[in-house]
Amino acid sequence: MINKKWYQVDDEQLLMTPGLLVYPERVQENIQSMLKIAGGIERLWPHVKTHKMSQIVKLQMNQGIKRFKCATLSEVKMLVDCQVDQILLAIQPTKEKMIRFLEFQKANPSIQFSTLVDNLDSLEMFSSVAKTFQQNASLWLDINNGMNRTGIVPTKAAELFIEFQKYSHLNFEGIHVYDGHIRPPNLSERIDLCNEDFKAVETLINQIEEYGGVVSQIIAGGSPSFFPHSLRNRVFLSPGTTLLWDLGYKKIWHESPFLNAAVLITRLISKPQKNIFCFDLGHKAVASEMPLPRVEIFGLEKAKHLGQSEEHLMVKFDESNSFKVGDLFYALPYHICPTVAKYNKVYTVIDGVVGPLWDVEARAYQL
Repeated sequence: MINKKWYQVDDEQLLMTPGLLVYPERVQENIQSMLKIAGGIERLWPHVKTHKMSQIVKLQMNQGIKRFKCATLSEVKMLVDCQVDQILLAIQPTKEKMIRFLEFQKANPSIQFSTLVDNLDSLEMFSSVAKTFQQNASLWLDINNGMNRTGIVPTKAAELFIEFQKYSHLNFEGIHVYDGHIRPPNLSERIDLCNEDFKAVETLINQIEEYGGVVSQIIAGGSPSFFPHSLRNRVFLSPGTTLLWDLGYKKIWHESPFLNAAVLITRLISKPQKNIFCFDLGHKAVASEMPLPRVEIFGLEKAKHLGQSEEHLMVKFDESNSFKVGDLFYALPYHICPTVAKYNKVYTVIDGVVGPLWDVEARAYQL
């Protein structure tokens, strides 16, 4: 193949569309970039919600990374099967999920399990369920420092910590802060905003220590705030999208060292009018929670995305071309995390050669 691009496959006839390609060598490079920013494995607590694949967990484990965050019980099971050292379920579980979570913990005593809490009702429920299972539940205080999605605001979190001490069968692990709202494309602005929003967390830590508590562990940030938090002492870092990267974060953190390591494939299936092209890349094949465009098709960067339905993506492209029905195209998604969840298997590609399919084991909600 002449002037082959990094993402191109030598034998494109092997590929069924729509599909997702993953490039293991690029994933490896992204792991090395994560380690470089973090300063080593000691501070990394990566999230698995982006890739949901044991093969990518194992690539990280081969580099010495043994603790991971996750968001669903399927992801917990995947990490248990990988026999990691620590699992943080980074979403406050409801009762039925807490029961399953403690069942995992009881069956796997060599793994350290923990999860989040942000209110008194959940604290009471966790204590009750833990007593029933004759287990101790390890909890992080989930802090809302501006995201306004989950977590307790720092000014009220000290009171919850005090209540925490009254419950048996509960262990206090530390403070968890996710600040996904911090997204200025300018790195200096992102660092400044991250530091400003973290001041309330620092005040909270001082309050807890004044009450006689000890905050021995802090987990902060995701992917956009990965670098700002890497400049902070005594903080675990938990990026996730950095492993595969996507167009959305690439536009936010344009100077990042991370490589796009996952690419969608689609075929041209119809040309209903002049300069109107239809691809088999509908809602079912790519994250569609944002406005169009939801992907950038290589070679059609200037195309206008007209609409998308369950199985189709329609674009208008006015430049001279020789596109034929059946041609294969490659595309970068704006949001890779929910895109991966649409596939039960992904193609692997090394140096243009299609390798083994990788299972996306943790894409389901039901076990």
